[in-house]
Amino acid sequence: MDTVTSSDAWRVAAMFAIDGQLTAIEPHDRGHIHRTFISTWEQEGGTRRFLHQRMNDHVFTDIPALMHNVELVTGHLKARAVRAERAFQTLALVPTRLGRPFLVDQSGPWRTYDYVENTESFDRCRGPQQAHQAALAFGHFQAELRELDVGHLRETIPNFFSSPQRLIQFEDALASDPRGRVGLAAEEVRFALARRDTVGIFEQRLESGAFPRRVVHGDTKLNNVLFENGTDRAVCVVDLDTCMPAWSLYDFGDLVRFTAALSSEDETDLDKVGVDLEIYRALGSGYLEATSSFLSAEEVALMPTAARLVTFTIGLRFLTDYLSGDTYFRTTREHQNLDRARVQFAQVRFLEKAAGKIDLRRA
Repeated sequence: MDTVTSSDAWRVAAMFAIDGQLTAIEPHDRGHIHRTFISTWEQEGGTRRFLHQRMNDHVFTDIPALMHNVELVTGHLKARAVRAERAFQTLALVPTRLGRPFLVDQSGPWRTYDYVENTESFDRCRGPQQAHQAALAFGHFQAELRELDVGHLRETIPNFFSSPQRLIQFEDALASDPRGRVGLAAEEVRFALARRDTVGIFEQRLESGAFPRRVVHGDTKLNNVLFENGTDRAVCVVDLDTCMPAWSLYDFGDLVRFTAALSSEDETDLDKVGVDLEIYRALGSGYLEATSSFLSAEEVALMPTAARLVTFTIGLRFLTDYLSGDTYFRTTREHQNLDRARVQFAQVRFLEKAAGKIDLRRA
């Protein structure tokens, strides 16, 4: 994966159904999973750009299933956009010259999208208006996909959204302690074990039929929304690799976890950690603006619970990876995954204390 070069990208770009003359190709250093490049093509009437990704087939081991989902979701959204008065833009796959959705090259599997021009993305939220727009975009994304049969989507990462499964993985790492780190994380282990009875609430409600599985985005970080240059208007939702059937509120919970956070994900000073409640309420307002027509009253009432549970679950994943020897999340320093777990758990504490101050039904 790390040996993918611009020469590989140049060779591969020519194998996609793009008219014109390829004049430039450059690395695009965004994201941690795939290797991404942007190409420029001279065409009649001007230039166009395209985004090429060498997909990570170590993380996503079933690339045909992954691309089946992406093709299904983008096709459904495109058809919906044709009938909409004010539609968000949709990622558009560019087929290979043989008419296929992705290419298997000697350097690995590749896909190509139209480049979404005149947009920018952000790692930190600039304020309530931007938060509202981001939540509106993800909520609209779910709303437009609610008629897509979840049975047609494939599970590209088994149990990806399952908090009970994440708890099992944690307990396995705790029992085996392969790196002898349990003692270093004793406080975090106690925190996790004290809340293990809370992890099954959404899966229990799904199994009982209280609310249905729907298609979710699955990675609702702020930087997966493209905004119009110079404004806070959301234009397009990107990174569709975890689009799978799940409980709808996972998307809202992950959006709060990331976008309303007061600190970076690996902050070492826990006094700086917390949740911006104004941003939180703006996220709730934007999400409900797009989803209130199909969410049940129980789901709306459970939105704060979803924010706490997803934050706790991501913290559990960080802690599990730390105990296991940092085998999943990439680190740049020792104990970074433990620091990440501490930040998530501190945010959970904050949300637990703030529970009485949050009523998203009146956001």
